[in-house]
Amino acid sequence: MRRSTGCILAISLLAPCSALASGFELRESSAHAQGTSYAGAAASDSDAGFLFYNPASLGGVQYMDTSANLTGLILGSSGNFTGTTAAGTPAGGQTSPSGFISNALVPSAAVRMRIDPQWALGLSVSSPWGEITKYPAEWTGRYYAQTTRLNSIDITPVISYQPMPGLTVAAGPNIQHLWGELTEAIDFGTLGALGGFPGAVPGGNDGGVDLHAGSWSAGYVVGAMWDPMPSLSVGVSYRSTIHQTLTGSEAFRFDTLGIAATVNALTGAFTNDGGKAAIPTPAVVMAGARYNFDDRWTVLAGLEYTNWSSFHQLLVLPDNTLNPSSLTVLNWKDTWFGSLGAEYRVDNSWTLRLGGAYDEAAAPSATVEPRIPDANRYWVSGGAGYKWSDDIDVDFAVSHLFTPHSTINQSVFQPGNATRGSLSGVSNSDATLISMQVVLSNPLALLSSL
Repeated sequence: MRRSTGCILAISLLAPCSALASGFELRESSAHAQGTSYAGAAASDSDAGFLFYNPASLGGVQYMDTSANLTGLILGSSGNFTGTTAAGTPAGGQTSPSGFISNALVPSAAVRMRIDPQWALGLSVSSPWGEITKYPAEWTGRYYAQTTRLNSIDITPVISYQPMPGLTVAAGPNIQHLWGELTEAIDFGTLGALGGFPGAVPGGNDGGVDLHAGSWSAGYVVGAMWDPMPSLSVGVSYRSTIHQTLTGSEAFRFDTLGIAATVNALTGAFTNDGGKAAIPTPAVVMAGARYNFDDRWTVLAGLEYTNWSSFHQLLVLPDNTLNPSSLTVLNWKDTWFGSLGAEYRVDNSWTLRLGGAYDEAAAPSATVEPRIPDANRYWVSGGAGYKWSDDIDVDFAVSHLFTPHSTINQSVFQPGNATRGSLSGVSNSDATLISMQVVLSNPLALLSSL
């Protein structure tokens, strides 16, 4: 019944935002790109916001430009579950939670600057990984999850070089900060009942644990963009795996009957302390193409590969050796995201966009859990761009994600579940994304004119 610091670290920071993308990935860095469901994003260089999708989009800057984007995530979720304790008795609690995936805002910003006809510099600040879930404190799956938060900041300075007209290559470091928070219940009642503690009732004497953890690490990005003909652009980019070792502190909440306090006094388990867990954010490969049929119509296509199989298993270690280490088997699989879209230039001021995408789930059915109610997703997006002036562009986008239900079937006999009991049920989720982006094509001139 003892829970390790490392185990809690791993659970808290691997939980995805299932309503948005496979695993816990976020793509929301450009309303312009979102309007076509990110089709062709790796082959577009019209503004600084595309640095997130391909650093070689630096090749499109004339002098200097900036992009600021804000995406609102309106998320719906519900489920129906049956839970039992490790002793096999009903876990009790709420069986039909709803609204457990929380709404959020995702900001991003980028800037590009040309040095000379061949060289350019850029910087993007984004949040490519994150989620927020909050289940009721007394729901039937409380031993699996209560509150989980994951936040990230990626700071990516890049440099590009154009060896010949129409070809740009770029690279740079990717500096990443991850931090998270977790709360979940602990079934001290079952522990006490197994040990003959007077008055102990499985599922009836809960405690809990709260964790905060974070770390900094770095990887790299590389990309290339090529215009083989005036009407066609293709691009490819690679964002490396970043190996994070998150460290933090956790605080245990003991049950009112005194079971946890007794175990702590006798064994040293459930002692407030720290821990560490090696958690990589996966490598991502993006490819895109855009073709201009004429001066009004453009068609776009995109393909993305995410190396989620790096989450095959996790070995997590507590600082306090009296708390056991924990092995969590995930068996996630690599995923594909494919998108198609189109742009229509209405006039010199307005451009309309439309696109759709298919987003493959990372978690196989055997390892789906309430923190990770992963499922395949279908995107439908629309957007518009308005040229406010020669130096100001404003873009808007709306996307809706349709998600089939996730079936959760976690058994007490599966690795890592011996103290959680069993949980089965169905989780449903959907998402609406609303974005706005402002692009300044000559920000220094705008500032000097104020």
